[in-house]
Amino acid sequence: MITVATVLVLVPGAVALLVFLVFTYLYEQSRQSYFRTWQFAWAAYTWHVVLEAVAYFKGPSPLLFVLASILLLAMAMYIFISTRLMKSRYQFKWYDAALYLAGLVLIYVNLRARMAGGVFNDVSILPPYYRFEVGLAAILLYAPVTTICTPTVRTLPLSSYWQFRWHCGRR
Repeated sequence: MITVATVLVLVPGAVALLVFLVFTYLYEQSRQSYFRTWQFAWAAYTWHVVLEAVAYFKGPSPLLFVLASILLLAMAMYIFISTRLMKSRYQFKWYDAALYLAGLVLIYVNLRARMAGGVFNDVSILPPYYRFEVGLAAILLYAPVTTICTPTVRTLPLSSYWQFRWHCGRR
């Protein structure tokens, strides 16, 4: 019998933990900085799943909501930053801070929308374009598009390089 604990905690938590361990192994083997950022991203997601499980079993809480949302934002930012690490060393850019600040503002707006009469509710009443998940989706959609459309020859075999350039409309 499938229980809520199985669906909510065991499956996503086990998968996130396994992927975290895979990226730990890959980092130990190659020492590439983007593997370390992916490792941090999966660690943040694993802890997010743990906090979501705690919120399910203990009841909704504004503190758990904010912490889980910050962990999701950290995961998205690590993945966003890793796209640059595949090409060169990390350099702080102004839009890193802008994206993180925008994510924090969206977390605050979503928290305020869930507070009805001073009581935290697990359901949001915001229109879809103000939701935190939409901001996360935008960041997470940007990362693979950037990686696919601007591959480097040192990370891809030559045939794959030309296939990716063809997919992005550069013939």
